[in-house]
Amino acid sequence: MAYSITCRQWQESDLSNLLLYLHHLKAETQDRFGPHPFTREALDHLYHHHDYKGFVLIENNSTYIIGYAIVKMGFLEHDHPRLLGYHFQPDHISDATYAPSLADDWQGKGIGNLLWDTVKAYLQRSNKKRVILWGGVQTNNTIAVKYYHKNNFIPIGSYSYNGKENIDMICTL
Repeated sequence: MAYSITCRQWQESDLSNLLLYLHHLKAETQDRFGPHPFTREALDHLYHHHDYKGFVLIENNSTYIIGYAIVKMGFLEHDHPRLLGYHFQPDHISDATYAPSLADDWQGKGIGNLLWDTVKAYLQRSNKKRVILWGGVQTNNTIAVKYYHKNNFIPIGSYSYNGKENIDMICTL
């Protein structure tokens, strides 16, 4: 089925709709997506910070946000020791960190590919060479694990956080 969807970098005018999107995710989806608090203050800070770029998927017929990704140019400092433990040397110049999410009703329909393709093209234009999956992916999220493999993310290690097993993955651009 063909969908009429736009993927673009976020704009400040998206803030209220993005908060609605985040708060309407099912509890399980919210639990799996946690790069930042779901507050206006957190999003406002990211909108105005040059190291972070946001992308939204908008369903054109309704103008609802149906997907969102946050990208940090470089890597997260608190992840540095864990990544080094895998013998992976992150680099602030050539790496970016990526955290995508899709609205529950849109998962498994191929829409995530539009989000990833848009982000990947942006990162390639920004001369990034690798993408680190933000916080990895929970091992019990089998659909997401399969999706990342399909999009050339490779596992580099695993870790436990809050009783959940996660796989750290990277993608070379």
